Amino acid sequence: MITFPEVLFESLKESVSIFSKYWWFFTTIVLWHTFKIAWVNYIHEKYVREIQWDLIEVIIPKEIEKRPKNMEELYSGIYSFYDVVVDTLYDIYLKGMLDAWFSFEIVSIDGDIHYFIRTPVLSRKTIEAQIYAQYPAAEIRDVEDYVLNVPNDIPNKDYELWGTDMILAKEDAYPLRTYKEFEDTGSGEFVDTMSNIIEGVNKLQKGEQIWIQVLIRPTNDDWKKEANELILELIGRKKKKKSSNPFDFLIEELWDIGRYIAGGFFSTVNPAEKKDEKKDKEPPSMMLHLSPAEKDVVIAIGESTKKPAFDTCIRWIYLSKRDIFNKTKGNSIVFTYFSQFGSKDRNSFVPDGNTKTSAYYFFTDFRKALRKRSILRRYKRREFDKRGYALNTEELATVFHFPTIEVKAPTVSRVEAKKGKPPAELPI
Repeated sequence: MITFPEVLFESLKESVSIFSKYWWFFTTIVLWHTFKIAWVNYIHEKYVREIQWDLIEVIIPKEIEKRPKNMEELYSGIYSFYDVVVDTLYDIYLKGMLDAWFSFEIVSIDGDIHYFIRTPVLSRKTIEAQIYAQYPAAEIRDVEDYVLNVPNDIPNKDYELWGTDMILAKEDAYPLRTYKEFEDTGSGEFVDTMSNIIEGVNKLQKGEQIWIQVLIRPTNDDWKKEANELILELIGRKKKKKSSNPFDFLIEELWDIGRYIAGGFFSTVNPAEKKDEKKDKEPPSMMLHLSPAEKDVVIAIGESTKKPAFDTCIRWIYLSKRDIFNKTKGNSIVFTYFSQFGSKDRNSFVPDGNTKTSAYYFFTDFRKALRKRSILRRYKRREFDKRGYALNTEELATVFHFPTIEVKAPTVSRVEAKKGKPPAELPI
């Protein structure tokens, strides 16, 4: 009788024999996958370096009566850029082409606040058209990139900084609080979320700066599928498990065949009938048994999937001259701003531990310096080298919009007078 160790030994021996004969085949597969990743990264980086960018400042009217809804419409217009650049595999693997992305930036320098948009030159006219469509009285002007005014080697003897990327505390499907929740439905009174950051930067003095960067790229509907699966989970319904392994389907089919054969020998009940009987016993939806707060979460997730979304990456930096650097003040201004979008039952922004410029225990000064220069470099380049997380147009309009008439702040650059057409009787 052949023992199990002997069977195992013979199997390993046969495997080694097969590999020794066809090693070139297996090695090619491994090397091809590695080469593919390295090549795609290289060709994408080359494509990004060749993109020409414009930085524009949007100056808003002094008495703007628009609400964040207008900004939501602006983002919906920008969503039209989705999947218009890449058409073929040739575009991906030989040209390295990527869908366009944009950077919406809130910048306070010496206490004065500005709103910038960085866009590829080829998309500039479309962006301007969307701005004028929603804010006809706004002014748009080209500006020099403010990031060039600070050195790349911070921290140094003159400057210090603190910064981080902001990520979501939960899955993308859980929505943030949006501008609709900051409006009194009875009186119509609106609390502008922008007033929080604007009032905060009023505390900055000359030599202090706060940069907030919201990078967005139109995305597909994969996040909506995840949201629908989350809804099923929250209401107690079972969801089908999906596997990324292409062989799992074959294994499952072979298992079913074996189960049917064994069932024919040892059971008088058809295995298919057992499967249907088990299916009938699946628990019903628990929606009626959820608490009001849980129902609100399910409804909010469902509502959020009705709007288009963008892959999003948010990062910010507080920097100043070293002699007036106050990390506590800078952090409190920005974290207070982002905290207002959070909800205990839904989602919220939290600092990304992998990017924030803190370090503990060993070589702390050296590691913090590396992180500070890294986030400064990525901010200056507006790097968007990862998927980020999905925010829909309503969430984005809440996080970044132009201040409304409710915000009374002298630090915001505004259009002092409205433009009008010349009178018809004007002599020519």
